[in-house]
Amino acid sequence: MNWPKRKKSRTSLKQGMVGVILLCWALPLLLTLGIAGSFMLRNTTERAYSDLRLSAENAVTATRRRIDSAIVSSRNASYNPTIGDAWAAYKKDGNYLQMYTAISSYLTNQYRYDEKFLNTILTFVSDPDTPIYTSNTSYSVIRAYQNNVRDQVLARSLELGTGIGFLAEGGRLYMMRNMVDSNYRTYAVLVMELDSSVLFESMRNIIWCTDAAVWIDGAEADICGAPEKIAAQRPGSNPLLLQLTPENAGAVVRGSEKMGGYTFEYLLQADLETLSGQLVTIKMVLTIACLLLVPLIGAVIAFLYRKVNRPVDVLSQAAAKIETGEFGLQVAANDLGSAEFGYLGDSFNAMSDKLQNQFERIYKEELALRDARIMALQSQINPHFLNNTLEIINWEARLAGDIKVCQMLESLSTMLSAAMDRKNRPLVHLSEEMMYVDAYLYIIRERLGCRLEVKKEVDPALLDCYVPRLVLQPILENAVEHGITPTQQGTITIRAYRLGNWLRLEVENDGVTTYDDLMKIKALLSDEGPDEQLGSTSLGIRNVHQRLRILYGPESGLAISITEKGCTLCRMNLEITTDAQ
Repeated sequence: MNWPKRKKSRTSLKQGMVGVILLCWALPLLLTLGIAGSFMLRNTTERAYSDLRLSAENAVTATRRRIDSAIVSSRNASYNPTIGDAWAAYKKDGNYLQMYTAISSYLTNQYRYDEKFLNTILTFVSDPDTPIYTSNTSYSVIRAYQNNVRDQVLARSLELGTGIGFLAEGGRLYMMRNMVDSNYRTYAVLVMELDSSVLFESMRNIIWCTDAAVWIDGAEADICGAPEKIAAQRPGSNPLLLQLTPENAGAVVRGSEKMGGYTFEYLLQADLETLSGQLVTIKMVLTIACLLLVPLIGAVIAFLYRKVNRPVDVLSQAAAKIETGEFGLQVAANDLGSAEFGYLGDSFNAMSDKLQNQFERIYKEELALRDARIMALQSQINPHFLNNTLEIINWEARLAGDIKVCQMLESLSTMLSAAMDRKNRPLVHLSEEMMYVDAYLYIIRERLGCRLEVKKEVDPALLDCYVPRLVLQPILENAVEHGITPTQQGTITIRAYRLGNWLRLEVENDGVTTYDDLMKIKALLSDEGPDEQLGSTSLGIRNVHQRLRILYGPESGLAISITEKGCTLCRMNLEITTDAQ
């Protein structure tokens, strides 16, 4: 008698639940779904506009980064003494062939294989009819430059000073920089034809974009389509703006930004007809969902209650505990009721362990970066080094005038900026790291003069790769202190090349390293002995070794050995990446 009653009671409860769901929940849910559908349509439209804006912002950011990279590359011609020395030698001995060979070789090595540039032309102010150039295209392009662009470049150079200028002519975009002598007089103009297909690749990939153009300091570059149709809406001084044009189902995105030394403006037309098709599809899907929802409500609710709600509660409670700081917390994945939630439980456990390890790794990395800053300041700007630098600046001020003083101060400022790093960046481009290297070596050369010879064998294709900030300076200081200073002369060779999936950095000096020195190095790299017993240079070497192992794993790190010629070789492997992490 009791058993049938219990069974009937269960059946009656189920029927009551179904009736309540249908009358009190299903109907309000359908109405809610209709309202939500309308909101979804509107939200989809707004999200599409947001995606368009975000796509434009990302493309502009990537384009600006490439422009800045091109400017940095052009700046190397001013910082590197090759062109200036060749010009100065030509003024003394009149040997044009020697000057042409030196400058042409430099331009070829520096820019010909740089994908951002099509042609690089050096036009002398005193002799504009005989330019020196390196070209990735044909000589006819150089001839067209001489006939149509050269005079505009020379006229524009009078306004540039030591800055950067841009010029558009015949569908080509040029960037120019004055080359000045020691008296800041312009003796030549370096003109670089930019490869628009590389420079503005991101702008072409903006979603729904049909017509686009950019202006760099007023120099126009057409990106795609027919931008003259919307040229009247050129942004001028306006910030980023998305303007809808519903009459042709499109939108105009325009903006203007003041950059370091130039103004970047952009204008694009987007076709939103695809969005209209998406809205029709969404409406159809919503209608079908409403029709299918009614017969599935009961089964879905029962299933969700047993198979979803409880496992979600377990995972939510565990997540809340992790939120309070209980990293590494584990849940019983096998008790979550289904294979899928069991998999989520296993994934949650794995992510919890990974989160705990990640926090430990970040903490260690922050400690290493803090020590790197301290060691950089201690090793680069110690009193003895600063005193020597100031004495050289004083001597140059008295005997050579203000130019050397400016150069010394600029190098010292570069090193101070690298040590302090106000932007708090653990990784920088290899090109920026080489700027810090050049600043340090410039000051060392002022102390040792021609007794110090520096050789660089750096693959230009790797200059955009990211490396740990101040990873080379402690190695160079170690080479100077132990390899060069004892004899007050020597050679340092810096290499950067690709080795499989790794970026290999090497610093070699011809100083003598004894067996005892090798044993000390072995102990240093194996973390033997407290840091308090190490000098600033040795501590900097250990810090570089530890940072590399933290960032790239045990297969990285620093290795120091003796070559067959008796030179000391410091070598490190870095994972190749072009994204800052």
